[in-house]
Amino acid sequence: MLTGMAPVRRIAAYGILPLLFLLFFAGDSRDTHPRKLLDDNETKYTSVGNIGLTISNFGTIGDRNAYWPAQPSCEYPRGSGIEHIYQGALWVGAVLKPHNPNDPRGPGPFVSTGSSDQASGASVSGVDYEFTNAPGAGINEISILADDRPSTSQFSALAVSDQDFVCDYTDTNTHVPETGDSILNHNPLGINIHQESYAWNLPFADFFVILQYTIKNVSADTLDSLYVGQWNNAVVHNTQYVKPGTPGYFNNTAQGYDSTYRMAYSFDFNGAPGGPTADSYVGVKLLGAYPFPSGIDSIGMLHLNTYYNAWQYRSASGDEAYLSPKDDFNNDPFASKYSRLTQSMPQNKISALRTAPQDVSYLISTGPFSRLNPGDSLVVAFAVICAKKFGHDPANFDTPAQRQTLYANSLWAQQCYQGEDVNGNNILDPGEDFARRDSVSPTEYGLRYEPDGKITRYLLPAPPRPPKVRVEVGNQSTVIYWDKSSSELSIDPISAKRNFEGYRIYRSKAGQDISDNANLLLDLELVGDFDKPDNIGYNTGFSQITLSTPKKFTGDTVSYWYRFPPVGDVVPQLNGWQYIYAISAYSTGDSANNVPSLESARSYFRVVPGATPKSLDSAAVSVYPNPYYANAAWDGPSEYLRKIYFTNLPARCQIVIYTLAGDVVQVLDHDAATYHGENIQWFSNYGDTQTPTQLAGGEHAWDLITRHNQAIATGLYLFTVRDVVTGKTQRGKFLIVK
Repeated sequence: MLTGMAPVRRIAAYGILPLLFLLFFAGDSRDTHPRKLLDDNETKYTSVGNIGLTISNFGTIGDRNAYWPAQPSCEYPRGSGIEHIYQGALWVGAVLKPHNPNDPRGPGPFVSTGSSDQASGASVSGVDYEFTNAPGAGINEISILADDRPSTSQFSALAVSDQDFVCDYTDTNTHVPETGDSILNHNPLGINIHQESYAWNLPFADFFVILQYTIKNVSADTLDSLYVGQWNNAVVHNTQYVKPGTPGYFNNTAQGYDSTYRMAYSFDFNGAPGGPTADSYVGVKLLGAYPFPSGIDSIGMLHLNTYYNAWQYRSASGDEAYLSPKDDFNNDPFASKYSRLTQSMPQNKISALRTAPQDVSYLISTGPFSRLNPGDSLVVAFAVICAKKFGHDPANFDTPAQRQTLYANSLWAQQCYQGEDVNGNNILDPGEDFARRDSVSPTEYGLRYEPDGKITRYLLPAPPRPPKVRVEVGNQSTVIYWDKSSSELSIDPISAKRNFEGYRIYRSKAGQDISDNANLLLDLELVGDFDKPDNIGYNTGFSQITLSTPKKFTGDTVSYWYRFPPVGDVVPQLNGWQYIYAISAYSTGDSANNVPSLESARSYFRVVPGATPKSLDSAAVSVYPNPYYANAAWDGPSEYLRKIYFTNLPARCQIVIYTLAGDVVQVLDHDAATYHGENIQWFSNYGDTQTPTQLAGGEHAWDLITRHNQAIATGLYLFTVRDVVTGKTQRGKFLIVK
């Protein structure tokens, strides 16, 4: 048996990387066991917006950092390395009224769990994963976006968000369908789950992911006193400093619960066992249910039937309030899963979790739903919400002021969920039937809505669509081009009018990716704002940035009418430094419907200015900085996060680096058409796989690591550059001082 982490459902399907990860972290407190389920899928994660959340088709969220750093578990902001969830899962518990009076199981109660901290490595079948999917089932990924959607998504008029994950699974099996292995200690409730998740790439909605579960009774038995919960093992850390599995990794997150917002939350208490604190929150919020639990008639009352529990990892002794629930049900009020679903732990025990970091799991739940008859369904929705801490108080504090952004973000998630149900009573009252998305074609510039006689949920006001953008990188320069029609012909879905107002351009400072990479995308500076001359904003007009004729590029059908910086303006950039540019469109707002001016999703571009490709006859290849002194300004904190650049390179060439004795140190193959800095760790740490770094084409970075994975020493080094097209060669030298 491998030890190291919580259960791993599949190893064979994902190759050797996860297995190496497990072996590397052997000895951590989490148990693991391989389990071959051919149709399980935990490789899907949200790639729109600012949260990278793994979502499976067997009732879990987060991937236990099993594929770190290639795949996020719950990363926010995307590209920062700050993880928030180790694993979470759906829980459903109920009392049976068996159709067969001789049913040997009895009435229960029974609880079906997607996962928990009681997973055991004793059996390859896995005691913990009680939801399975049908052979051939997977995750359907669809998008409301006709274009600018994730490459893995298909456009669908039935989509709800910019990236929907849709799947189905069941608790009805007591054996794994593909293998026949027993699912130990599992007493099925007889339910099927239809799961949908929604994510948006909008500045006012890119910090939450919504999980909607439709729970259907497919048995002949009646389910009474049914409760639904979201279990979560939240571990908040900056993985740039604290790698998953590091001893102590699980012991330094603090927890809290706000009953008013029906939201459990977690935060990095002290950054231990290494590095600064992550300085961010992750919350799991109960958005709503329909029908409501017994005795509840509105969202405003739902907090009365929302419960919070937390417990120490697998604790079996000590303070009974923190005992880890192992059985579905027993007489201990805290040590059974069903009991935890049905009540909150004492308030003083909840409050204590905010003031000391521990290895804790928690459960937020709602119920009871008094009866779920055969064939009936109910729907429960949760949101995973992330936010940076507000203000500058110490990270181990947890004040309402620090939670200010988390609260604001949770209100956006709640508004999105309620949609037309403005007063939150699960009834379409007069005046609320204002939105239904009609059939949508990929050629339309907006979505049109009209009444349809039923509640439409998951509505967000719509800013203009982002423009189509092209970025050209050169020597000490970055030029952004974009089109007119994408944004300026956008239609507001509520007013059915064009709502475009203007464009905004943002940029990072040189070195900001090193000094504050965790907040980089959140703190870009506004460097340009151009809007209509007779409305809100600066009223600048577009004459400065409008080209006299559209810019066209070979192989590109888009006509680019705008340019930043404006023609004739010089905005010098430092060669070799990474900058992040972003551009968005924003709306006029809609005062009639109380909708403020809204900004579109930002289109991000990571660029490194530098020399464009040159022939060896026209320019001398060189190295900068030369001499290189260790810990250059753009270097990261470790040996593998250093870099120098070879410049004035041909478009396709081979660089060979030698010692003075003629020994080959490293060989670098350069292709301007495909090179994004992938060959060194610097761009992995300070870049983003979703937004590859764009270089000028005539430069190639090297991390001063030999082909035998050793750091080079102080000394003079030689190099040759061979143009693979012409066969011509140049030679040069550079000095390293450490």
